[in-house]
Amino acid sequence: MRMSYYYKKYEKVWDMERILSSMEFYNFRKAETSEIEEIYHLIEKRINWMDKNNINQWNKTNYLDSYPRDYFKSKIEEGQLFVMYNELTGKVVGAVVLLEEDKRWYKDGSKNYYIHNLVSDTKVPGVGTKILNLCEQMALDNSVDAIRLDCEASNIKLNAFYEGLGYCYVGDVQEGSYIGHKREKKLRN
Repeated sequence: MRMSYYYKKYEKVWDMERILSSMEFYNFRKAETSEIEEIYHLIEKRINWMDKNNINQWNKTNYLDSYPRDYFKSKIEEGQLFVMYNELTGKVVGAVVLLEEDKRWYKDGSKNYYIHNLVSDTKVPGVGTKILNLCEQMALDNSVDAIRLDCEASNIKLNAFYEGLGYCYVGDVQEGSYIGHKREKKLRN
C-alpha cells in the first residue's frame, strides 16, 4: 500500500532508485534478536569488500572469531546494538554498537559514547555517515560530551573518512595484533 504512494509521489519508475537510496525511508532503532543474521551478513559482505579494495581492517584481524553471533546477541540484550532499517525493503542496511564505557579509553570524568562494530551495506552509500550523525544526535540529546571510536591505524581511507567527519586523532591503542588510532569528536565544551 505504501509503495503505491511512493510511485505516485515520484511518478517515474527510474526514481525508485532515488527513493530507495534516500535516507527519508530509513529508521534508526535498537536491533532485534531476529536481525542478527542480517547484521552478520552485512559484516561478511563488508569483509569481502575490504579484500577486493585492498583495505586492511576486519579482513586481517579474525574479526568474525573475535565478534561471533553471541557477541551481537548480548549487545542486543544489553540495548547497545542499533540498526539502520530500510522501511521500504524491510532490510537492515547498517548497524553499530554504542557503549557508554570502553576499556580502550582512559576515564577522564567526561560522559562519552563509544562507537564499535559500525557496518554498512556496501550498496547503500551514505549509511555509515548517517548512522554516525544519528549517534551524535543521540549523544547531544543525552548530554554526552563526545563520541569516541578507534580504527585500524594502517587504514588510511577510514582514518581520512573519520577525520573528515570531525573525529580528531587523540592517540593509539594496541590490543594483541591490533594497532588502532583513537579518535574523538567533541560535542560539548
